Amino acid sequence: MSGSHTYTQPLKAPTTSSSRIQQAPSVKKRSHDDPYTSGLALLARRELFTEELRGRLLRQGYNARQVEEAIRRLTARGALNNLRAAKAYARHAIQNKSRGRSRVLKELDQRGVNPSDSQQATDEAYSDVNETILLSRVISRKLSGPIINQAHFRRLYAALLRQGFDGTDIVKLLKAKIASTDFSLDQ
Repeated sequence: MSGSHTYTQPLKAPTTSSSRIQQAPSVKKRSHDDPYTSGLALLARRELFTEELRGRLLRQGYNARQVEEAIRRLTARGALNNLRAAKAYARHAIQNKSRGRSRVLKELDQRGVNPSDSQQATDEAYSDVNETILLSRVISRKLSGPIINQAHFRRLYAALLRQGFDGTDIVKLLKAKIASTDFSLDQ
């Protein structure tokens, strides 16, 4: 035991000087000389859609011609791929945000993904998901007790429609949560 002791040097406390903090590059300043390298750095952090990358590079101060050339090169080399980004986005929307199918399709359309890619990504993301179970989980998170009146029912129905779920599925599951027969949905 006496010969196995190893000496370690004490850890140095991190130094923070005000000049060091001020020299950190801001988001809007160029961190690289060319848009291709900057685009690679942005794509290394997370998947981006073509329109998102274009906007970020333009905000960094590159001209439109340089940005288009960088996007062309990134796409040709496979670093930028809208279908791959759409698949990642759809998986995230289902797993983390509990979105319904139509909402995911709408959001992908708003992000500039072509309809065939967004449909393929959404179909693939929902292939392992039971949408009824997903909807049931969302309803249980939104409800603290039974549905007490028509206004409550309508609010829940509208909120779930906005989340992208199918109206008939919503009605079927919400009817099971009605507290009593004091009110009828047909009124």
